[in-house]
Amino acid sequence: MAIENKKGWIFWFNPLKYSSDKWLYALHRLTGIALGLYLMAHVFETSRILDGPITWNSTMVFLDWPFGVHFGPYILSGILLAATFHALNGLRLTITESGLLMPKPYRIEYPYKAKSLRGWNMVLKILLGIFMIIISIFGIVYIFTGVIL
Repeated sequence: MAIENKKGWIFWFNPLKYSSDKWLYALHRLTGIALGLYLMAHVFETSRILDGPITWNSTMVFLDWPFGVHFGPYILSGILLAATFHALNGLRLTITESGLLMPKPYRIEYPYKAKSLRGWNMVLKILLGIFMIIISIFGIVYIFTGVIL
């Protein structure tokens, strides 16, 4: 007996069917991968200085204007956003998964609504968003203008 898939495969990509915890989990994974790739590229780029000043200068010229456009501030802004989100979400996960600020365990009864996804966890998500916006504004303004707000 086959199970019908009435909603189709396009439903897999519906962003409304996932909770905020699942989105934060996915973004935490993606930012971790992006930061790891950036770290490896940065170590490779920095190690080019060992090949001599000519190689170093040609690498810097290539990375400064790779396609006729200066991408440096945009890349640094993306890294700042990824690192800020990853760090703040990591703090939120550390607090919630260690049991701090979580309610006492209770007997599960139907209909089940997880208390751990409400209350302090929601407050921590809101604080994550607020700090993310504040740090991002200060950082991006500094990256593009050099002015500390």
